[in-house]
Amino acid sequence: MWFLRLPIGMIALLAIMLMSAVLAPQAVSAHASLVEATPEAGAKLEISPAVVSVTFNEQLDSGLFYIKVYDHSGAEVTKRKAIMNKDQMGIKLDVPKLEEGVYLISYHVISADGHPVGGSYPITVGNPPQEDLLDVPSAHTGHDHSAGPLTTKGLLQYASRGLWFLMLLALTGWAFWLRLVKTQGEEAQKSLSAWTLNLQRGHIVALLLLIFTHIEDLLGGGGVDEIWQLLSATNIGISWVLLLILSFLGFVLLGRVAWLDVCWALALLAVKSFSGHAASFSPLWATIGLDFIHLGAAACWVGGLILLYVKWRHNKTGLGSYMQKFSKFALISILVLTVSGILSVLLFLPNLRYLTYTTWGILLLVKVGVVVLVAVLGFVIRLFLRKKQVNQSIVWVKLDLSLMVIIVVLVGLLTYMAPIPSNAPLQWHQMGEKVHVSVDITPKIPGNNNFVAKVWLPEKSGQPKQVLLILHNKDDEQIAPISIPLTMYTDNKEEESYGFAKYSYKSEGPYLPFIGNWELEMRVMDTEDNETVYTKDFIVY
Repeated sequence: MWFLRLPIGMIALLAIMLMSAVLAPQAVSAHASLVEATPEAGAKLEISPAVVSVTFNEQLDSGLFYIKVYDHSGAEVTKRKAIMNKDQMGIKLDVPKLEEGVYLISYHVISADGHPVGGSYPITVGNPPQEDLLDVPSAHTGHDHSAGPLTTKGLLQYASRGLWFLMLLALTGWAFWLRLVKTQGEEAQKSLSAWTLNLQRGHIVALLLLIFTHIEDLLGGGGVDEIWQLLSATNIGISWVLLLILSFLGFVLLGRVAWLDVCWALALLAVKSFSGHAASFSPLWATIGLDFIHLGAAACWVGGLILLYVKWRHNKTGLGSYMQKFSKFALISILVLTVSGILSVLLFLPNLRYLTYTTWGILLLVKVGVVVLVAVLGFVIRLFLRKKQVNQSIVWVKLDLSLMVIIVVLVGLLTYMAPIPSNAPLQWHQMGEKVHVSVDITPKIPGNNNFVAKVWLPEKSGQPKQVLLILHNKDDEQIAPISIPLTMYTDNKEEESYGFAKYSYKSEGPYLPFIGNWELEMRVMDTEDNETVYTKDFIVY
């Protein structure tokens, strides 16, 4: 086991790189997703809209947001500010009367858990000349943070999150344990003081790196003028400021009074618990409280394990007695982490099947597997300690330390991933020998949706005698099938005809009433009473 001989810093770096590599094919994950835009993307309007609005699937931070409308030359059509809805799930902007032309709508919000979400899309008013194209500066083009391949910038963001989370738990746990364990000898005290200072330095560097790699996305192209708005009015900005203040105060306060050290460490963890997933789920008292307990237990385990490593490397005096005490606390910490983690997951997810739907869920299952290994290692270490074989247990402690780094990095990544996937419009096309069909469901959310169904039949077959669109809830068989009333309409959109004639139908309404697994059934009957049936499974999150 050559890796057990690596320095702890190298283990941490390798773990961060490994976790980032695993995530490389994935999209950078935002936590709020757009469910409705008015006017919708690509809309062609006869008259100017009075209001532009965007609505999301969860609450937003009210501190920093905007909607901007640009004309074809790249100039803003109004300097008015967008306002947020009472439910804090959408923003709207009153716009002046727009002349005929092509316009770009750009929006930017921050979700309640501190993640930026933005995008841009065009609309057309009237019948502008064909050459009247958008000429928008690059600073105003789309900045959608919720999709796309992971870039170098995204990789740095994930790495900075994992590193900061590791340093936060290490420093706060270290502060706890220095007050739980008495250190004898001047040299030993100097060594621990040096480690305390280095952990503080490492934490503040990691925090500054975290801020540096994320602040541009949170501003959303708003410019330097809005930095103050970000830091003073948004939850994520205020948490950064408080963390920086506490971090600098730590250089003055830490190591002087025992109760003050504990309060300082708890304050750091409390600030962290008020941001992230806990802030976007309800009830807040439960989600934030569980997050705080989870962080405290993790810090106790991480800090104690690092202190054990330091004592083994530099001062083996009292190592056996310390290991006995740490073993008990580690067992309690793992139990608290398990219980608080399970309760948090039950609050975050509608049901446990969601664990298989996202990278967040898969990584959480990986974390659970690593925690099981840690529990097994703890049992092995306790067996050695009962036999007074401290030296033989060290190799297992080093393996425990390696797994600790991996778990902390995993948690650092999980903190910034969406537990629940974003809904995306359903675009389904099914080819058959004699019948082709397609169905679009937009935006495919619980509640009101637009349904567009299309049928392609051979020219000689004529118009379908009957077209049915039926939804089946696969989670509850007692729910009767939901029939969607379809209205035929003239579809001028140019599409591949496959040598067939196209017939288009549409509907709008709350025919997807709630989340879950659904089966879409489309039945097409031609003039000769030949019926073709196609089905498609999908999930509404």
